[in-house]
Amino acid sequence: MAEGGSPDGRAGPGSAGRNLKEWLREQFCDHPLEHCEDTRLHDAAYVGDLQTLRSLLQEESYRRYGADVDVNHHLTPDIQPRFSRRLTSLVVCPLYISAAYHNLQCFRLLLLAGANPDFNCNGPVNTQGFYRGSPGCVMDAVLRHGCEAAFVSLLVEFGANLNLVKWESLGPESRGRRKVDPEALQVFKEARSVPRTLLCLCRVAVRRALGKYRLHLIPSLPLPDPIKKFLLHE
Repeated sequence: MAEGGSPDGRAGPGSAGRNLKEWLREQFCDHPLEHCEDTRLHDAAYVGDLQTLRSLLQEESYRRYGADVDVNHHLTPDIQPRFSRRLTSLVVCPLYISAAYHNLQCFRLLLLAGANPDFNCNGPVNTQGFYRGSPGCVMDAVLRHGCEAAFVSLLVEFGANLNLVKWESLGPESRGRRKVDPEALQVFKEARSVPRTLLCLCRVAVRRALGKYRLHLIPSLPLPDPIKKFLLHE
């Protein structure tokens, strides 16, 4: 990424040498950074720090303070915003950030922790204000950022809604930060052309019923070990 640039390929604000994270923190984080649990998670996804990300997701304090695996709330407006600007980008989403910088292991860990594979379709970001060609959901972003096929496979595995992406308009020459990966596009098309298995749909339904804040309780459920491992994607 060019200096001052952003994951969606647009030039970022500020002087040369100031990266996207610095600008976002200055503009939208209204609390001391050491108190921003969402920001710590977002930062770890941004730099691809798998160890820190895993540690954060396991911290009792992280769960107690209600940091969100889906969105850094310090980078998005409240119901009664403290500022008038609305973000028109997926940068608030750790899952998107890990995909934009091709951090596959972080991407998978966030999904395991309950990140919404369809984030932004029912999230807090104002999609109507997006620049033309900007990705509107995580699957769209994965394809437009030229991510490898493994990213697509993970989103399919974790229940992403494949109908949200207008794949007819995507191709290897599609406009975006990078060319669409041909193998990734093929995996997406194949997944969209056939129904998911009942086994896959059941796992997605059970995990969603539990909710992202209770997924860590799966090992304690009164279920056979093979079923618990299946629900944990092991």
